Parts: sequence; structure tokens; C-alpha cells
Amino acid sequence: MSEVSVLTLGPDCTIRTVRSLLDTLSAALAGTMRLTLDCAAVERADVTFVQIVLAADKTAQSRAAGIALVNVPPAVESAFRRAAIALPSAPLL
Repeated sequence: MSEVSVLTLGPDCTIRTVRSLLDTLSAALAGTMRLTLDCAAVERADVTFVQIVLAADKTAQSRAAGIALVNVPPAVESAFRRAAIALPSAPLL
């Protein structure tokens, strides 16, 4: 298991891509202690994305791991703000 892994997200992080995103996140999280989600390319995000990230973060925390979002564009900030949820930020391990 690697200590740090970076997953670059695509432009569409909405309900349309939920299955693919969930599968990709689950696989990435399974092999790392700290998962960084690079959101630079995200153009669309919705509450489904927020829910998936929160679920992945909860899973990571239960294994003493963590998730952090980097290069957060306005679309991701807006999705989290609309859900009244703070962006997850994992401590450096």
C-alpha cells in the first residue's frame, strides 16, 4: 500500500458520472494511506460528488487514512457550499 496517491478528476463530477467516479475512487482509496483528489479539470460538480467524497473520506478515516482536495475550482467549492459542507482536508502523514 502506497502512502500517497493522486487521482486526477475529469471535468464532469455529477450524477451522470457517479458510477464511474465511485468505482475509480474506491480503487484508488484501497491502495493508499492518503488520497489526494486533483480537481483542477472539474467543470461541473453537484451534491452527488459531495456525497461520494464524504463517503470516501469517512472510509479513509476508519482506516486511519485520509483524503484531501487540491486545485479546487469554483464548481467544486460551489457544490460543497450548496451542501453546507466543508471541503475535506487530510493531515499529512
